[in-house]
Amino acid sequence: MTILVAVKKNGRIWMGADRITTFGSEYTTDLVNASKIIKLKHAYLATSGYTLLDNIIEHLYEHNHKMMESEFKNRAQVFQFFLEMFTEMKKTYTLVDTGKETYAGIYNVFLLVTPKSIYGVSNNLSVHEYDRYAAKGAGSDYSQGTLYALYDLIDDGHELARVALEAACHFSIYCKEPIDILEVKASDFGQREPGGYKSVGSNLSTIPSRTGMAKFSLVEKEKLKSKLQSAKDDSGSNGAKHTTKAKTSATKKSTKKPSGSSKKR
Repeated sequence: MTILVAVKKNGRIWMGADRITTFGSEYTTDLVNASKIIKLKHAYLATSGYTLLDNIIEHLYEHNHKMMESEFKNRAQVFQFFLEMFTEMKKTYTLVDTGKETYAGIYNVFLLVTPKSIYGVSNNLSVHEYDRYAAKGAGSDYSQGTLYALYDLIDDGHELARVALEAACHFSIYCKEPIDILEVKASDFGQREPGGYKSVGSNLSTIPSRTGMAKFSLVEKEKLKSKLQSAKDDSGSNGAKHTTKAKTSATKKSTKKPSGSSKKR
């Protein structure tokens, strides 16, 4: 299994994944080319599910399939890419038996990231674009919870991705370090890598073990503490305003004379 994370922060995008691969009741984290981040001509791609899909993408890449030329400029182009891959799985690899199923099924989920956009692809081929962050795969609930809690408090997208990946590795038995993180830059794309589809350039960093928030410097921790306090103060201030407003409203109601109360019989 796998945890995949992408974060957009301050106009920059980071993408990350763990390295665990499971075989029934066994697992390994030290396979050759174990990084799950695949470099296409115009995007980075990672998948969670059967590793067979990784083999298929590698095979299509090595044989210069026309789908590898996709620029992924919008959701429609992303959908077209996976539609073509699904077609190849049925036609060339004979790995899909749709039977009487109405909807497509490719077993895996994906994150596809360009220098401008984050796309998530479900196992029924549905494509969604995410504005701030996304997490797919085992442990994604933990990663999304972490990103929800920290996104507005931490300015560093790399650190947001790291902590989100570590949360999944901490709580899910199907996620495990090392974790790989890279910044998605426009300069990375436009031509095929001579080193192969797993050649991701100098932007990739591999973190061997969990460090949590301990990696933060004292200055960063103080900034985080200050933001938390500010958020708490704002919340308290808004609460006080609502309380005052409610009291004022109640006072007005209590001093208002009932209709007809001044009349005498």
